[in-house]
Amino acid sequence: MAAGSKEPRTNRRRFIAVVAAGVAALALIAAGLVFVGPAWWFPATDDPQVAIRGNAVEQGITSTVTRVRQDASPWGFAIGEDDVNDWLASRLDPWLAHDDRFQLPAGWTEPRIRFDDDAIRLAVRSPAGLVVVFDLLPRLEPTAMVFDLGGTSMGRLPVPDFLSDPMLPASLSVKGGPNPAEAGFLTLPRGFELGDGRRIRIEDLEVVAGEMGIRFRTLP
Repeated sequence: MAAGSKEPRTNRRRFIAVVAAGVAALALIAAGLVFVGPAWWFPATDDPQVAIRGNAVEQGITSTVTRVRQDASPWGFAIGEDDVNDWLASRLDPWLAHDDRFQLPAGWTEPRIRFDDDAIRLAVRSPAGLVVVFDLLPRLEPTAMVFDLGGTSMGRLPVPDFLSDPMLPASLSVKGGPNPAEAGFLTLPRGFELGDGRRIRIEDLEVVAGEMGIRFRTLP
């Protein structure tokens, strides 16, 4: 009887050991995913080629946006994610230094993006040093271009909202932004004033894998 009672205990111990090993393995895998950013994110770089490409992107967009047009027909351009990331890596900081309407939350740095169908993935290094990925879903409202938060990942590990919400900035909206009813996680004005006093307005926004297309109209 005593010998027979040892076998169930041995089996239970073996089962507990297997479960514990499995939990430990999953924890290690999860920790690895959290501490590794997505493959398309890269840290700050002093590569001169990135700076050259980023400056070319800025100059090209500036030339297109400020061009004098003879009619009110819509116009626009498409931009690839690599071009955006070169600009973010080389030109974002100088741009923020000269325009205080938009600032990254304290401690959040090195934003990079990836375009998916109907969504923009924004990866940013957090104050804790982890790369956090926001899945942003764009929509146009009467006075604003709004990006709702569709999901969050820590590194490469998707995180449920109840865990991620306490650690995230409330929003990245422009100071003095549009109607609060139109606000999202990221909110930008739909209209902009150019240096010569002309105004332009975003008419349409389309995001597909690898690139984003924006259509504007110059207002009278």
